[in-house]
Amino acid sequence: MSRPLQDRLAQLRRGASEGVGPPASEDQTPAPGVRSAVARPRDQASSAAGELERLERALTGEIGEGLSLKERLERLVSVAARGRPRAAEPVPSRRPVPIEELIQGQRVTNQRGEFFLVEGDVHLDFRHGQVSLSRFQTVSPESPFILTGDREFESFDISRAVFLDTETTGLAGGTGTAAFLVGVGFVDGDRFCLRQYFMRDYHEEAALLRGLAEDLRGFRHLVTFNGRIFDIPLLEARYRLNRDRFPLGEALHLDLLPPARRLWKERLESCRLQTLENALLGVVREGDVPGEDIPGIYFNYVRTRDGRALARVLDHNRIDILSLAALAALACQWVEDDFADDPRDAYSLARVFERVALHDRCEELYRRVLESSPSAVRNASLLRLADRARRGGDLVRALAWWQEAADQGEWLGLRNLAVHHEHRSRDLGLALRLVEQGLAGGEPSPPNGKATADFRRRRERLKRKLGDEWAERRPGPRQPTG
Repeated sequence: MSRPLQDRLAQLRRGASEGVGPPASEDQTPAPGVRSAVARPRDQASSAAGELERLERALTGEIGEGLSLKERLERLVSVAARGRPRAAEPVPSRRPVPIEELIQGQRVTNQRGEFFLVEGDVHLDFRHGQVSLSRFQTVSPESPFILTGDREFESFDISRAVFLDTETTGLAGGTGTAAFLVGVGFVDGDRFCLRQYFMRDYHEEAALLRGLAEDLRGFRHLVTFNGRIFDIPLLEARYRLNRDRFPLGEALHLDLLPPARRLWKERLESCRLQTLENALLGVVREGDVPGEDIPGIYFNYVRTRDGRALARVLDHNRIDILSLAALAALACQWVEDDFADDPRDAYSLARVFERVALHDRCEELYRRVLESSPSAVRNASLLRLADRARRGGDLVRALAWWQEAADQGEWLGLRNLAVHHEHRSRDLGLALRLVEQGLAGGEPSPPNGKATADFRRRRERLKRKLGDEWAERRPGPRQPTG
């Protein structure tokens, strides 16, 4: 509605409410030759009525006969409002939310500048998925050595280790990649403490690294997941670029990925951290950030200062630390309690024990696997038991286990039987028949040609040996008598 029209309607409302204009006073008598600016009451009412009719005809095309003055005015206001185009509603702007408003933390200042620190802790009775962190209070000192097979870890105390994981600006590594977030966890009394060191922009990296170094200098044992390949070399490079030294450079480092593969790769298709936490701990992440998206989220945060997506990255890192600690505790529990219900897990755990010469424990697990249905790990257990019996001088038992594996289609069972009869019993004919049986059985498992090539070489050698033996035994031509 235009401004002049608003003014005219307002004037009509005033006239309607007052009925008449203000009374004329003697003081208002106009001077001679001057037109009065104040109309008489009757003249003013007549003027207002005429103005109302003109507005009605202009806006509605008719006069509101039969309607009260109030109703006529309200109709005019409604028609005028409908005819006015509505202004576009303003689009609310998305205000960037600083990370400090989303995550409870503190700004830490040191000689190198400032960074953002997030701290928290849980009681050791806390269960991450199905595993309680109280397991750290009872871990056997020999468990890390059994897991790694390295005598250096006989002195490794996992309850006094620091667990470390990084979130970086790239997944490929290299000097252009920085760790914008470093998460650590450690046992302190009856609490498991978590700290996250975050740089809000690249200029805060030096301060972050200095703060991390000051807090980690008291630790001598370190646990990561694939950290030997990625996290630790990256941090060492960043410290060198900032003319400083990585505080855990001399620490005894347990990378949990290789032990995890030894324990669980037979059953699980992948040994990624999130696969293990889901299958073994029962942890299901809801709304988690995919690892490949994390660098882009950080770049967007640096550009916009909106921390909403980045807050999920800090949650992702916190869960990584808890899962790393819980998996380390679970792996120790497995080697301490022979905890393996699935035959594939039992076979894997037996191999772990065999690497560190725990013979009784590994044979017990191999025999446990033999009680399961025919499978690849059952055949593998037969071969491991047979090999152990052979080295112990028990050829009768070794032959029985090789034969059972051969009956299940295991080519190594046939091969080992053929080797025995070629080199020990010297029954070359039986050895050749076993080799021919292997070649007649189709492509052996695994189908990589290794078994076929082995059997073919062995067959040619046995044929030559049998030919030479037959020639030696064949009588020569009879000499004529005199």
